[in-house]
Amino acid sequence: MTGTFFKRAGAYILDLLIVSLLLMLLSYIPFLNPNRDAYSEKYNELVNVYEQFQNSEISEEEYNEAAIPISYELYRLNIPTSILDIVVVLLYFGVFQFFCKGQTIGKKLFQIRVVSNNEKPLTIINYLLRAIVLSNVLISVGSILVITFMGADNFYPVYQNLNLVGYIIMYITLFMVIVRQDNRGLHDFVANTKVVFTDEEIANRLEKIEEEQKVLESELEKTAKKKEKVVEAKTSAPKKKTTTKKKASEKKAKEK
Repeated sequence: MTGTFFKRAGAYILDLLIVSLLLMLLSYIPFLNPNRDAYSEKYNELVNVYEQFQNSEISEEEYNEAAIPISYELYRLNIPTSILDIVVVLLYFGVFQFFCKGQTIGKKLFQIRVVSNNEKPLTIINYLLRAIVLSNVLISVGSILVITFMGADNFYPVYQNLNLVGYIIMYITLFMVIVRQDNRGLHDFVANTKVVFTDEEIANRLEKIEEEQKVLESELEKTAKKKEKVVEAKTSAPKKKTTTKKKASEKKAKEK
């Protein structure tokens, strides 16, 4: 069904806010994010080095020599959070949406639903595939592997290229959702899904159409009555004159 783009965009933004909030709350749990304190300390080191560069206390070459190893350590310390992010995304957009019959919290509020594109029942695999493509999960996994197995001197170009591929996939998906009449993106084709209005939304739209039809019929009826009155007014005037003349002629005939 066409016309779902703006509802999909609104629902997705809301869902991203919910996922971000969940991730932030979970990141405070030491068991899930054991590197939180170490990450904060290393981040402060990077800020101090940058401030020294800004104040011309060190040269650009010295800044790069100091910043690259610190940045690499930050990426490594952030791996648990990256893994947690992937898990939350798959649980929310995959598992949760499957058990809620094609709806997330955002989709529920915006009255849209993910359904099969060919009327075949969707499985949890369909929803997980959809989430993997939509959220660039494979790119995130690839980035984690690059940071884990490559050294500080040569990981960054590969990391940047992976992110570039992720952006390309994201823009292709967005372009497809905007320009296609059925609003299906790359993730919908991979998962064999589409997004439609819920029964409640369809009922609301039909009710609105019926109300508009009633208003239109009422206006047409009023217009028709006005025309009838005008026609009656025009036809009744000559009849009165004819009746008056007839009465006058009958009166003269009686007098004779």
